[in-house]
Amino acid sequence: MMCFMLRLLFITVVILVLSSDIYADTYKLTGRVVSNNKPIIGANIVVSNTKTGSITGKKGTFTISNLQKGNYTLKVSSIGCISKEIQVYINNAHVQVDDIDLQEDFLKLENVIITATRSEVLRKDAPIQCSLIDQKIIKATQSVVLSEGLSFQPALRIENNCQNCGFSGLRMNGLESAYSQILIDGRPIFSSLQGVYGLEQIPTNMIERVEVVRSGGSSLYGSSAIAGTVNIITKEPQTNTAYCTTNQAWIDGKSNDQTYMIGTDIVNDEINAGISIHGFNRNRSQWDMNNDGFSEIGQIRATSVSMKTFYKPSELSKIICTGFTMYEFRRGGNKFDQPFHKTDITESTTHNILNAGITYEQFTESKLHKFSSYLQYQLLDRDSYYGSGFDENAYGISIDRSLVCGLQYSGTLGEIAGGTHTVVSGLEYNSNTLKDLAPSYNRLINQKAAQLGLYFQDLCEYEDIVNILVGGRLDYHNLVGIPVFSPRVNVLYKISPDIQGRIGYAKGFRAPQVFDEDLHISQVNSGGIIIKNKEDLQPEYSHAFSGSLDINKYLDDWSIGVTIDVFNTTLNNVFILEKKGLANNGDILLERRNGNAAYIAGITINPKIQYKKTISFQCGYTFQNSIYDIPVQWSNTVENNNSSFFRTPNHYGFYVISWNLNQLVSLNFSGVYTGSMIAQHYAGFINQDVLNETPSFFENNIKIDIDHQFNSSFDVTMNIGVQNCTNAFQKDFDIGIKRDAGYVYGPSRPRTYFLGLSIKM
Repeated sequence: MMCFMLRLLFITVVILVLSSDIYADTYKLTGRVVSNNKPIIGANIVVSNTKTGSITGKKGTFTISNLQKGNYTLKVSSIGCISKEIQVYINNAHVQVDDIDLQEDFLKLENVIITATRSEVLRKDAPIQCSLIDQKIIKATQSVVLSEGLSFQPALRIENNCQNCGFSGLRMNGLESAYSQILIDGRPIFSSLQGVYGLEQIPTNMIERVEVVRSGGSSLYGSSAIAGTVNIITKEPQTNTAYCTTNQAWIDGKSNDQTYMIGTDIVNDEINAGISIHGFNRNRSQWDMNNDGFSEIGQIRATSVSMKTFYKPSELSKIICTGFTMYEFRRGGNKFDQPFHKTDITESTTHNILNAGITYEQFTESKLHKFSSYLQYQLLDRDSYYGSGFDENAYGISIDRSLVCGLQYSGTLGEIAGGTHTVVSGLEYNSNTLKDLAPSYNRLINQKAAQLGLYFQDLCEYEDIVNILVGGRLDYHNLVGIPVFSPRVNVLYKISPDIQGRIGYAKGFRAPQVFDEDLHISQVNSGGIIIKNKEDLQPEYSHAFSGSLDINKYLDDWSIGVTIDVFNTTLNNVFILEKKGLANNGDILLERRNGNAAYIAGITINPKIQYKKTISFQCGYTFQNSIYDIPVQWSNTVENNNSSFFRTPNHYGFYVISWNLNQLVSLNFSGVYTGSMIAQHYAGFINQDVLNETPSFFENNIKIDIDHQFNSSFDVTMNIGVQNCTNAFQKDFDIGIKRDAGYVYGPSRPRTYFLGLSIKM
């Protein structure tokens, strides 16, 4: 027994001695990460070739413990900044490094994007060109909803399609909104019914950034991603903050447009759990330009609450829950104090939207492989009235249910055949059930669109010079009936560290279903315009080629970049709308049919310049040509010999200038140019149908910010400005009950004054 006790004592002493040696040889590293002398919260610090790292806290400080003596390389990165590597030698128990100063990534080269490849990749390494809308652009342009911010991106254009209700659409690379896929956190949950007014229903305070990929996206996202994708990335909590913001605007100095935003982010001390909550309220009055008693801009009453929360059960896993609820009432026409059916014209909708989703992510021990699963559901309940002439039957009801679920794997397979391969593959199911009843127009839509897709892509990197992406998606869509394969090939060639070239090809398709424009009934000549699909409507297919040259350079005080994009898309079995005649109740009936082909080609130039933190400038200008091989006969009384797309200018663009006069005052200038286009004008107020060529418009905005930071955690900003200060606005609206409400073009608002206040804590 005594012998056993002596042995146990000896082993215990040895363990204690060894343990003391281990702890005696471990060290601690501390420091602070700043940018422009301000601490960065949530910056990542990783010790190269280890799993050790840290995230900066409220004061930008970090601590890394249990380090051994020796030389280390720290990789420091933060969203919106250029990452940096620093060398550190550990030889004391506590080593503190000097402040690590990160330069602003004005050119957004090191932003992590997910839309282009459906996995996290640096923008500069993505073979597909991707542009970003961040909070800096949103703030400079005083954008309160998504539709306002999208105008300030290359080859994107927001158009207003109705002077009654304000139905708007996004045109990308010259194609209509139905050719673009709107994603929310990477999920194609944005339905056709939501697409009618949805761009104005998403407030900018719930948005972290927007990723725009102008290239065929059917190889990753299935049907309707022919022109590209717009991915709305919602805010995820990073630190403990709160804010409240208000914007008070006066349309033409007369009609109020009041917006209120509040929100908070909360994270725990370990930064492994957090929640982000944002609220939005808008109250906009109607506006009548020509004093005929009918609105050119309709009423809006909107309220929304969004939430995003995460929990990390371990270092290798993460659970993300998202959700939002939205209410919106909008109304246009006349006699706003009367019930809808006691007016000459009313177009009105009431939306109630409920959206909820959950995502689970799991990394392997090496962190080289990630598995994720997700489920997202949305219910949209819409009450509508599209009617004229005291019609008691023009009330409608719409119920829209959408479901997206899927499994995905992404991982680095290492070096194979001379290249490093990163693979993404997954299975996704997307369904949408729509019931729409409009008794006055004898319309009942009962549609279920279901899509099951299997996708795979391989991104191969050769010596950090050439990146080649090859992939495709196999879809079974119930409205197509046969499997559809959509391949894609993209190549990135790094000509030099500052010059990149990209080329690509993508095939896409659009199923013969109900689209957003079908779910809006425009009023003309005291009646409606109804769109119906032809019974034998076949799928539409696309072949898209793209190329770009990206030149970016960071100098001592300057950031200079320019991107030149070219695009060429061919549509086969192209969907066209031609006038079939009159419906049984006398309304105009448009039929969607298959045409032969259409061709879209263009070039976009997007320069960016910044000097220190003082002044920045960026703009985008697009030259394009969009034509059908055979002119579309949109009228029974007017023969059309023009092959151009309707409501599609051959050139358009934007600019944004931000100038920080000092630490207190900054100026922001922005503008949108819309070139001339052809637009249909239906008979009613005018005697017969006419195809008009519209004038061009140059909308300019100015904003003054006064920002005072009382301390590191309390900031107050006041702003004042004028949107469309030169009042570049359509002058030839129809007047009275017989007007064509769809004869709308150019900027979406006249001269508008605004005053804002924001408090951040």
